[in-house]
Amino acid sequence: MKLPSLPDWAFFPLSALVIATMVYSALQFGSDTQRSPEEIQAEGILIEGDLLQGLVTGPGLAASFLDDGGTTIARITAARGPLDGQQSAGAFFVLAPHELEALQGYNLTVRYYVRRPPADAANGLRTAFFVPGMSQGDWRHSEVTSDRATVDFELSPPGCAWDFGWAALWPDWDNGANTIDLERIEIIVGAPADCG
Repeated sequence: MKLPSLPDWAFFPLSALVIATMVYSALQFGSDTQRSPEEIQAEGILIEGDLLQGLVTGPGLAASFLDDGGTTIARITAARGPLDGQQSAGAFFVLAPHELEALQGYNLTVRYYVRRPPADAANGLRTAFFVPGMSQGDWRHSEVTSDRATVDFELSPPGCAWDFGWAALWPDWDNGANTIDLERIEIIVGAPADCG
């Protein structure tokens, strides 16, 4: 006894429909943790703990991630300065498209919580928040003289349309005193920007 089978012209579209239904159904069980633009504007963005492992390092920098009593920190070491050799955004975090959508057109305070490591501690660092219209000339230097410090980078954006955004830092690199520990970054949304 031979069982009937579907013709090829019906089998492939039906198979694609079944697979699409399975994928859609599986995705419905996942959690949706993406915050709305209004939530981001009200609460800001906090990068800490396991999120620090999203750190990207450009040429001249290295990073390692350490467990400090159950909390992840990023230890960033500079081999050179940001304008020496190939230029980059330093050690930075890339903002997601929905975060850019929420932040563009606003003044921002980007707050870096740093500390001096036990060995090779940098005496300062450079910070920036790169969006279109910002350049290597926009790094701002801050001294880090205590064991723990908070460094603010105030951004009045040059434009209101952003297709990228990077929260960046670069430790000082003088004579082996070239390492800084990053505990977290907080992005605080301020007043609407005058960026036309």
